[in-house]
Amino acid sequence: MEPVTLTLMIGVGLAGAIAFIAGIIEDAESDAGSASNPNSQVQLAPQIGHIIRYYDKAIAGEPPQNGLWAAAACTIALVVSWRFLDLGIGQYYAVFFAAVVGAAIVCLVQGCFGVFAHLSRIASFNPFKQPLYWDALLTPLPYSMGLAFLTALLLTLLAFITGGLLGNPFAPPLLALIFGVSLGSIASGTGDIQYGAERLYQHHIFGSGIQISKMGDIDLKGEYGFRNSVDTPYFCMRLGGTITAFAFGLIIFLDGWTRLFTFAGAWTSVILEAIVVIVLFIFLVWLEKFTRNSYGPYPGQEDL
Repeated sequence: MEPVTLTLMIGVGLAGAIAFIAGIIEDAESDAGSASNPNSQVQLAPQIGHIIRYYDKAIAGEPPQNGLWAAAACTIALVVSWRFLDLGIGQYYAVFFAAVVGAAIVCLVQGCFGVFAHLSRIASFNPFKQPLYWDALLTPLPYSMGLAFLTALLLTLLAFITGGLLGNPFAPPLLALIFGVSLGSIASGTGDIQYGAERLYQHHIFGSGIQISKMGDIDLKGEYGFRNSVDTPYFCMRLGGTITAFAFGLIIFLDGWTRLFTFAGAWTSVILEAIVVIVLFIFLVWLEKFTRNSYGPYPGQEDL
């Protein structure tokens, strides 16, 4: 096997694996801070008389927020890696340790933004008698920061691998920005739905949907004690995080195939992804019909 082909295969495999793990971690990070879809439900709860203990640190929309963290961490890592190379550190070690430095700095910034966002939101709920619980902030805060660190680290490494091993012509910080926005969009549109539409509404009948009258009527108590933002990622990692990881990882992995298989040029990844989508569509239609026939129609659809 030619060295170039072997390098591309290693790069494609690493990129896909890192993207898959980053998908799980990023979705958990947004769930720990009630970001994206669940954010409006958490903010509506005090307005209808529900006293909550959720960590509400949604700083911005999930796509631009993750794009900012990833681009900032990668920019810092790029500058620091040059310094490490000047000190005689090996190329791969320099990139890895520089990525750790960049992710650590971004982690601290994310924590500061999260604290101020949570405090300001809780303060705005004062007319609705919502108190500030310090444990509801200080307990999930390091957890959320740790997940943000891992997300920024993985996306930074993914940007360097895509540019170094796979030969992408764009600069690593720009690649990290694109990856961050893409991953945030996927997590917001797939993974966070499990938190916002299921975890927060487990006291309602599953499959009944969320009517306008139910907005903000979220769970206050969990399996034991009050529901908080630490147990939420544990619940969502098993399905929501996995779906996010599968979607993002598959995009990155199949995109790398365009450098290994060139039977259709730049359309190679599009063709492969279209085949995967068709297979998934057929499987999901079969699964939906099988579920309805096995367990009955959804509530309110008995006559359909």
